[in-house]
Amino acid sequence: KTSFQEQVAPLLKNLPPLQQVSLSYELYPQSHRLCDVANICSVVDKFFSDALVNLGYVADDNYQHVLGVQYLFGSVDSKNPRVEVTINPL
Repeated sequence: KTSFQEQVAPLLKNLPPLQQVSLSYELYPQSHRLCDVANICSVVDKFFSDALVNLGYVADDNYQHVLGVQYLFGSVDSKNPRVEVTINPL
């Protein structure tokens, strides 16, 4: 969790503090092997939401500040598997 926060912190450096957000996670797995999108994205969401709070971008990750979370399947990307997050200020 600490390593995750250290990796995303530089990517968030231009993000202003936000009162309320919704978060959308899009999964790009490495192979066509079937996977549970929610299992993967929920772990990323936990780490990412905690990082937003710990880094001071959101006051808390409860429902008063994070009003919605969405998990989506993007496509298979064997060269760059990842989960992309979109932060939607509300």
